[in-house]
Amino acid sequence: MGQESESKAVLVAAGEDRQLPELGRLAQTLGLGVVGVLEQGRRDGVGYVGRGKREELKELVERTGAGLVVTDDELSPAQARILEKVAGVPVLDRTLLIIRIFEAHARDAASRLEVELAELSYRLPRVKGRNTALSRLGGGVGTRGPGEQQLEYDRRVIRERIERIRKKLQEERSARRVRGARLKREGPPSVTLVGYTNAGKTTILNTLSGESRSTADRLFETLETTTRLVSGDHENYKNGRSSVRPDFVLTDTVGFIRKLPTQLVHSFASTLEAAADADIIVLCADAGSESLEEEIRTVKETLAETITDVDAGDERHHEAVLCLNKSDTLAEDRRRELRSNYPECILMSAKRDASPLLGAINEALARSRVRMRLLIPHAEHRLVSSLYGNAEIHARNDTTQGIDLDVTLPKPQVKRYADYRTA
Repeated sequence: MGQESESKAVLVAAGEDRQLPELGRLAQTLGLGVVGVLEQGRRDGVGYVGRGKREELKELVERTGAGLVVTDDELSPAQARILEKVAGVPVLDRTLLIIRIFEAHARDAASRLEVELAELSYRLPRVKGRNTALSRLGGGVGTRGPGEQQLEYDRRVIRERIERIRKKLQEERSARRVRGARLKREGPPSVTLVGYTNAGKTTILNTLSGESRSTADRLFETLETTTRLVSGDHENYKNGRSSVRPDFVLTDTVGFIRKLPTQLVHSFASTLEAAADADIIVLCADAGSESLEEEIRTVKETLAETITDVDAGDERHHEAVLCLNKSDTLAEDRRRELRSNYPECILMSAKRDASPLLGAINEALARSRVRMRLLIPHAEHRLVSSLYGNAEIHARNDTTQGIDLDVTLPKPQVKRYADYRTA
């Protein structure tokens, strides 16, 4: 089979939750050309699609010269074998397709480890011996043949590698928490960009921070969490003029997607931590998407579930800003419709002008935090310790009466320190 044929793909989707347009974009992101589609309203437990549809698939592959079949859902090993046998070409399910995209876009060491972990978790239940015929050569009842021994060896090697990767990722996660605590202790407030994949989050980061990261029009172009400083007016802010903006730390994160493979949940760990620790969450969406409402709902539901887990017991309140990006591609009547449907949204194009979002972030920062002066007695030093990592410390001075602090606190924590407030 030639290289040109291998780059041609037929898409197959079954069941009620079919996402063929998105599957097509995923395939194109991996460099595949979509030459045909096949769908069925009912998912078949044996071969993903029914026998009749499988015959249609065979004819479609032969007619288009496709070298690959891509399915919209993760397949069991048996389903994959049946489809491959009928179609006569390799079958790539949605999970492995996304893993391959992540693999192509992983740039830092942590991202590459997360992708490797995802692929090993995917492969483990599908691993086969190097010679499948050996698995039938047993040594008698109750004994294992060499094929089975090889299978168990392969599985053990994969399990051991999975454990090593998990340990490394846990170490990286602990290091991120230390860095994050130091940043919160020493630095300005934090803003995290979250959203559906390809919503333009990296373009927003580039525009606000002057960064020049890749913004190619591909799904999952950004995998690693990236943090940059957006500078404000230092002197006026320190002098208490609330009308000028402070510095803030802006974090770009990996995009969400519907039907995210469970094996890739690890890849979102730093994203979820960044969102849980943020003072402001900016939910970004592509204003021109035909599935805009569903994409916004997917991100909100995922965040609601995961931030609760990551941030359990924390009093942090998360201000949220909805940013509908890429509005320059829309007709005026569609813009009016979006403003009506999402009256609190920031409708803009980051490539043209991100100042509306910058203004909304500053307003949200002002709402979410309170600057105050505290005098905490030396006997209650534990209260000072608890400030670090939760508040922005502008100044500290040890006096005979206690510790004099100039701090900016998240609003939910103001009540706790109200008795020590001096200004």
